[in-house]
Amino acid sequence: MKLIEALRIALDSLLSNQMRSLLATLGIAIGIAAVSTLLSVGQSFQRFVQSQFEALETDALTLLAQPDYNNPSAIPAEQPRLTAGDIEAIAGLPDVREVTARYISGGELRAGPNVSYANIIGTDPGYLRPTMSLMLGRFLTQRDLDERARVAVLDLFMAQQLFPDGRPLGRELRVQGLSFRVVGVYAPPSGGFFFGGGNLLVPITVARDRLFPQASLGSVQVSEATIYVEDLSRIDTVQQAVIALLRERHKLLPEQGSDFSFQDFRQIVESNTNILVGLTAFLGVIGGIALLVGGIGIMNIMLVSVAERTREIGLRKAVGARRGDILVQFLVEAVVLSLIGGVAGVLLTSFLVNVGAVVVQLLFAGAGIAPHLLINAQAVLLALAFASVVGLVAGIYPAVRASRLPPIEALRTP
Repeated sequence: MKLIEALRIALDSLLSNQMRSLLATLGIAIGIAAVSTLLSVGQSFQRFVQSQFEALETDALTLLAQPDYNNPSAIPAEQPRLTAGDIEAIAGLPDVREVTARYISGGELRAGPNVSYANIIGTDPGYLRPTMSLMLGRFLTQRDLDERARVAVLDLFMAQQLFPDGRPLGRELRVQGLSFRVVGVYAPPSGGFFFGGGNLLVPITVARDRLFPQASLGSVQVSEATIYVEDLSRIDTVQQAVIALLRERHKLLPEQGSDFSFQDFRQIVESNTNILVGLTAFLGVIGGIALLVGGIGIMNIMLVSVAERTREIGLRKAVGARRGDILVQFLVEAVVLSLIGGVAGVLLTSFLVNVGAVVVQLLFAGAGIAPHLLINAQAVLLALAFASVVGLVAGIYPAVRASRLPPIEALRTP
């Protein structure tokens, strides 16, 4: 009952000094909004980046036709090398489930009067992964590779560029002067922010033997390959087996560096995750400073309140109020101020995050960031808990000072 009475007195006091109460709660509201908004933005961007990195396939090895310069003690390889025979040999290694090869170059595309420039990717049916979606038609087949069929699959961006009428299937497309037939359209992974559009897929045999015939006799018949393993825990073992196999096939001496290399997406994802976690923590610290400033504002307001209500405190003590009663009264006032400011801060956070999502969608619709921009419930709860603690701490000194006022001196105060 004493707590309820203290709450009633606190509300009456706050309502009788509305401007002072408004200023105190405004400081807390801004602090809460700063903490929860910045943490929500940090977490949202972290989710967005992680969704983009899902397409990097960290459960596989990426083999590149590029010399390995990571070993400073070895003699660098003069030229890169990776052939179709290498890919077949890798596919026969233990623990290798699948190998998808790609030959990548660039070239001009023409569809009637429309001209564009694209990444021409010669690949196989394994290129289509669960992170991608086939929107129209079909994908490349093994029969296309065997027959060296001049068929093409466009990503959504290129389909819109070359066929603005929205009907690309079955249409003719000239690539590097050769005629191809469009058989499908696919969507890039995760909205295409990091993995943007501008790709044309053709059978790797056609890319190697017809579009870029120099590759069929050259040392680089495959630009890169993705090696999928049976057991993720053995991915490092598989990598060492691939290195040994290719060095033997390429007849490299022990002192020579490799004429191929690997791209470790696991390290990229881990590094970026650590950076984003640090950035989110930094944003939270900035918001926490704003909340701390709001707490100092509450302390100032409560000290002013004690000075203004000295006679009231003396009167209450004269009629029997104990030090504990006065202490609880002013502590409750400080906590109520903080909680009101906290609720206002949550509402302000909701407004800022939702308006921010709308603005981001309008300005960067193709990036796919807006769906990830959400209020972080944990950040809001943490900010509210912190606000309560700030209010309690900020109210302790004024409350103790009020409770120690001698009744006679307090009554003498005009």
